[in-house]
Amino acid sequence: MRISVVIPVYNEEKCIGRCLKALADGTEKPYEIIVSDGMSTDRTEQIAKKYGAIVVENKKRHAAGGRNAGIKRAKGDIIAFIDADCIPDKDWLKEIRKAFEEDDIDGLGTYIRPAKSDNKYEEFWGRLSLQILMSYGDEPYYVQDKTLNTAFITASCAYRRSLLCRIKGFNNFFANNAEDIDICWRALEQGAKLKYVPSAKITAHSPRTLKGICKKSFRNGISSSKLQKVYSNNRVSIDKTLYKALVSNIKGIFKGETYSWLFVVEIICHLAGKYYGSVKCGVINI
Repeated sequence: MRISVVIPVYNEEKCIGRCLKALADGTEKPYEIIVSDGMSTDRTEQIAKKYGAIVVENKKRHAAGGRNAGIKRAKGDIIAFIDADCIPDKDWLKEIRKAFEEDDIDGLGTYIRPAKSDNKYEEFWGRLSLQILMSYGDEPYYVQDKTLNTAFITASCAYRRSLLCRIKGFNNFFANNAEDIDICWRALEQGAKLKYVPSAKITAHSPRTLKGICKKSFRNGISSSKLQKVYSNNRVSIDKTLYKALVSNIKGIFKGETYSWLFVVEIICHLAGKYYGSVKCGVINI
């Protein structure tokens, strides 16, 4: 069984080397590493080639297009996806191969832990995104329903190449917004057998600045609108829990509660993304 690893990148010279070194130091080596470059202007391409990666051009310059370019070039039976700012454990690929060999699955998601925090922003986002919004438990399970917290994110997942070709890869409509959720849900709609495999683990870094958190939150809001456009029969969606959380955290600021102000910023940016996405997608998602 050959496993190709696909990594979409854009100006990732600060972190791509650590990711590639971890892959090289793993107990099982990938059949090939394909770095799909969205026209980086830094040393990303040179670093990737230094570690023996195959660099392909991502003309779309977004995550969905980058992964599709990687799929097109890949020769492996299994295609594993990881992000440049993630560090796979030494047994990551070994556990992925083992899962596909021992069970007749079409795809899998893995355990993702937040990296050790450099500052309060990374600590906040790592906890929010990987421990509150998503759930990474210690027990394996099969994914059967189209829910957000069980969908595989492309920071660490793998699919059979045959499945990816059958469902025509990632949908460019999603670009950088929920393209991983969409492909997981489309796989389920096609009857794919998907499994969460906690024995395969990676460490994921989070935004280290307030600006980074704002950008991530805004993009997540757009993702929500795009998913509504494609998957919901309802043109209007009102998320009352967000507004309740906003009010609760505004009160928390005055009570001196830790990180309440960051939650307020995150929710406002998320709502702004939902409003923007509503206009772009022709839905009402507020």
